[in-house]
Amino acid sequence: MALATLSDLADRLGRDLTDEEQRRATAWLDDATALILDRFPQYETMPTAVSKKVCCAMVLRVLGNPDGKRQESIDDYSYTVDSSRSRGEVYLSDDEMDELRPATRRAFSIVPGAPCEPPP
Repeated sequence: MALATLSDLADRLGRDLTDEEQRRATAWLDDATALILDRFPQYETMPTAVSKKVCCAMVLRVLGNPDGKRQESIDDYSYTVDSSRSRGEVYLSDDEMDELRPATRRAFSIVPGAPCEPPP
């Protein structure tokens, strides 16, 4: 089961998905979910709003640019294919990986040999 639904994508896209977009997006959601769960297996049993957001972002990146164009010219026509196409289209960016990593919360730190400071 994907971490996000077609409805989640449509909400973020701001419109309904076409039949063709729905067909492709279903496969991309499965791919995005597999990539996330491969690196962060905890989201399989406890999906979060962040894991849903990241899953949608991965798919929307491809959905918004299905041909993978990064650059296009008119005179003497040429275009450049985005490097994400060669990586399988759906990928986790560094920022998305950071979002999925659990935050480290520490109440305090103990530093051996540090001088004691009296409470204020």
